[in-house]
Amino acid sequence: MVLVKPLTFMNHSGLVLPELFARFGASPADLMVVFDQMDLPPGRIRMKPHGTAAGHNGLKSIDEIVTDGQYHRVAVGIGRPAPGVGVIEHVLGTPTGEARSAVEAVFDRVVPAVNELWSGGWEPLIHAVNQRDPSS
Repeated sequence: MVLVKPLTFMNHSGLVLPELFARFGASPADLMVVFDQMDLPPGRIRMKPHGTAAGHNGLKSIDEIVTDGQYHRVAVGIGRPAPGVGVIEHVLGTPTGEARSAVEAVFDRVVPAVNELWSGGWEPLIHAVNQRDPSS
């Protein structure tokens, strides 16, 4: 497993993929992208084997490289901005209070599941991650 945090702006996340695929002998089927999702409440998580960008600019950039959309996605809920807070400020800001605790709890649940189930393939991992979401 290789963890990558691109140094590009989020809107250009996909630019690093060709080099990564070549360097590690990987393909889009090996890719798992973790991204923020405003349509999920803070702390909620959804793992899917494929999908669409659904307006997310980082995923749109990845879709320019992986044109069939066949890569694994882990959506981490950040919720909608509070009244008076802009979308950009909300997405780029640091969660606080209850929202921060909820987002941190996601990683406390998911990281052990990934470590435990990674070698068993995607289907058991997706099932376990989605089942471990207590807010479902």
